[in-house]
Amino acid sequence: MNKKTHVDSKKKDILQAAMCLFATKGIDGISVKEIGEAAGVTDAAIYKHFKSKDAMALEVFGQYCNSYTTLIDFYRKQSGNFVSRFHQLVDEVLDMHDEDQYGLLLLSQHHELYVEASQSQNVRQPLEALTEFIEQGIQQGELPKQDALLSGVLIIGAITRLSVSSLEGELPQQLVPFATEVKQRLTALLSKGQ
Repeated sequence: MNKKTHVDSKKKDILQAAMCLFATKGIDGISVKEIGEAAGVTDAAIYKHFKSKDAMALEVFGQYCNSYTTLIDFYRKQSGNFVSRFHQLVDEVLDMHDEDQYGLLLLSQHHELYVEASQSQNVRQPLEALTEFIEQGIQQGELPKQDALLSGVLIIGAITRLSVSSLEGELPQQLVPFATEVKQRLTALLSKGQ
């Protein structure tokens, strides 16, 4: 049992290192050797857990994609008015960023591997979940008529850009202090409609 914990721990270290490197340098910009060095393991240890760098990237992407999609769906299914639930969602996304800024950076990448995985494995994307959430607000009369997909793209683009700006030092590392203003601006975007 102790050995399994050690193996699981190494896999977690590998995934953490890979996620950070994929998010900051891109999938094509790093090697398995660099991931191993960052995780403190050998190439052989990496290949014990993953068939390839692409398989590792897919697992990392899948974890983040699923966590953000699940979060959006959670707030879509809650009771209460749209704006209140949307604000809670934004608060939680900013909290998640401040705990682990690389997740949003990774999701902002448009690597062919991720696109292919999304299509072939029928992986539900955060954009799809957010579009459904916005459509719900429109159908319930809480938001004006608008192109929900376009609004979702704009919101996700704004949030992922916050993450990029935080990484590049244009904004502080912690985004939670901006939560009130971010919520006001994103809500204004949704409230204008067509």
